[in-house]
Amino acid sequence: MKHISSIVLVVLILTLVGLIIWRHKKDEGSSLLVKTVQPFITNIENKRLIPGNLYPIKEIEVKSSISGTLEKVFVQIGSRVKIGDVIAQVKRVPNPSDIEIARRNLSAAKINLETDQKTYERNKKLFEAHVIPEAEFEGYQKTYELSREGYLSAQNQLTLLQEGFTQNQDLSNMVKATTDGNIIDLPLKEGASVIERNNFNDGTTIAVVARLDSFIFKGKVNETDLGYLQRGMKLNLHFNAYKTSTRSAILYKISAKGIEEQGIMKYYVEAHFGMAHDTLLIRSGYTANAEVILQKKQNVLAIEEKNLQFRNDSAYVEILNDQHKFEKRFITTGLSDGINIEILKGINKNEKLKVIE
Repeated sequence: MKHISSIVLVVLILTLVGLIIWRHKKDEGSSLLVKTVQPFITNIENKRLIPGNLYPIKEIEVKSSISGTLEKVFVQIGSRVKIGDVIAQVKRVPNPSDIEIARRNLSAAKINLETDQKTYERNKKLFEAHVIPEAEFEGYQKTYELSREGYLSAQNQLTLLQEGFTQNQDLSNMVKATTDGNIIDLPLKEGASVIERNNFNDGTTIAVVARLDSFIFKGKVNETDLGYLQRGMKLNLHFNAYKTSTRSAILYKISAKGIEEQGIMKYYVEAHFGMAHDTLLIRSGYTANAEVILQKKQNVLAIEEKNLQFRNDSAYVEILNDQHKFEKRFITTGLSDGINIEILKGINKNEKLKVIE
């Protein structure tokens, strides 16, 4: 009986030892099946994409100096114009009462001119005969010249009302370009009403002329990114209309006043870039994204961010130890680019960590 008990005890001990060995081999084999990677040395950049639009650096609205209807347009969108080139013609639509007043003013100015001219000629003879002094004669001469200018002005006013233009180049129904550039917009069709530009009215825009060799990128950034931006820094522009084309721009303006959008304060930024000898055609209002590098570190120890795990507010990875088992290791992280993340403390480049699938 005692012999049988000994045999049973030995069998139990051997079974227990075998179970322990089998469990150890199983754990070792399972750890070997899990993929591992090592930390690596790389460069990490923290970038931001700022959405915005492109506008010509110089954009001028051309307006008419007289009211009426748009009779004819001589240019098309995209046409190149220089200062003084005729863009459109405005037909004057006068008020009959205005014409009548202008005619009456012209008649009165003519009577005054004829009277002052006779007085001037009569006193000129007296002056030449040394009958009246020079100072008195100059008064008659001045009155005559003013009457002549008044008559010419009244004549121009009547002609302008009836014909729409005068011999004076400053009073014309021809709308001319006020700057060099390209026509980017013609908001009116022929026959549309036109209101003149004056001190009390901005007037109707006949055409928009812009320089297409220099552009401005306008976008908005979050207040959290403002600390990394400074005037003069370089931005890379990605045009939505040209997927593979990028251009460099220089940041030159950061708004001092923000606007609130969905509870977030945002600030306008502007960057300038040239297109003088470029083959790309940029139209006013094109959308683009400006890529800006906020932070950059070179030759730092890093891992793929997907392999990080979190407990409460702490980050950790699973490290393969000498017993071929994974153990948790809390680490301190630094800069991230969304794919790789910098490791400041916790592991070295020779250790292996578990890959999170």
